[in-house]
Amino acid sequence: WLHEYLEDFKDKQDVLRYVLTAIAPEAKDNYFTWKEFQTRNNKELVGDLGNFINRAVVLTNKYFDGLVPEITELTPEDEKTLDKIREIRDNTANSLDKFRIREALYNAMDLARLGNKYLAENEPWKLAKTNIERVKTIMNISLQIAANLGILTEAFLPFSAKKIRQLLNYGKKISWDTIGTKNLLKPGHKINKPQLLFEQISDEQIQKQLDKLEAIRKQNQTQTQISKFKEQIDYDDFSKLDIRIGTILEAEKIPKTKKLLKLKINDGIGERTIVGGIAEHYNPEEIIGKKVVFLANLKPRKIRGIKSEGMILMAENTDGTLSFLQPEKNIENGSQIS
Repeated sequence: WLHEYLEDFKDKQDVLRYVLTAIAPEAKDNYFTWKEFQTRNNKELVGDLGNFINRAVVLTNKYFDGLVPEITELTPEDEKTLDKIREIRDNTANSLDKFRIREALYNAMDLARLGNKYLAENEPWKLAKTNIERVKTIMNISLQIAANLGILTEAFLPFSAKKIRQLLNYGKKISWDTIGTKNLLKPGHKINKPQLLFEQISDEQIQKQLDKLEAIRKQNQTQTQISKFKEQIDYDDFSKLDIRIGTILEAEKIPKTKKLLKLKINDGIGERTIVGGIAEHYNPEEIIGKKVVFLANLKPRKIRGIKSEGMILMAENTDGTLSFLQPEKNIENGSQIS
């Protein structure tokens, strides 16, 4: 299933990985839906993680030319925020040690939520007009949170974690033990220009997937309408059937009937007449010269006064439409099917 849909979201492996991990059954069962896929991408990956990283990078480039500013003075709230990084790391590690992957992912995402909350409460875009020194501290702490996210999310979102580290221009030598460090990025360190980590998934994209599922549902529904196999027979029963290849030489409708066509067949030895109930599916003129499969040793019987010397074998679809059975290659008339 995953490989099938990766073609449509081939640049969103981390999104699929995130959603499948987020709904993994630990305490209760859960099921994947495309609507949840869209919601979790747009709200959590774009809205929480992507939004925080983008704001941290954008504001640093805007106010400090992409250079990590120094910490000027820490408030008690700043200290509390920095201490929270290590607490989130420990919570995530504890969940991973217990193989509670969904819980670990949720704990890791707490760090992105912490960063968004910190920026929202301190509003550096407003303070920049009156207190740029305070903005330096706010952005330094925000960048430290972002840098820690570039390591903490590695286990869950490896491609996105790598992008975060590339945006922040660091991370050649990283390890889990460095998470919680308050100075991963030194003052004066140059970060790169902003780039979106994730993109919104539109209703149209989701509808495309829902349409796929509906098509599969209809196909499965059609398959359930296929008639059951008949009872088994012995080989001797099958060997009694003389099934041959022939060519239609002439075809005409039988008057006062809707379904019947009178067919003249070249059976490889001579010619024979077969009456077939295919008039609702084929016009006489379009089947002249067509190769057919017919049962040659069926006892002749009269149908509407016409002696029918065999039976044309047809495939019937679930909707009732008929189709000729035809050999893949050019087979001589009279060739036997075994």
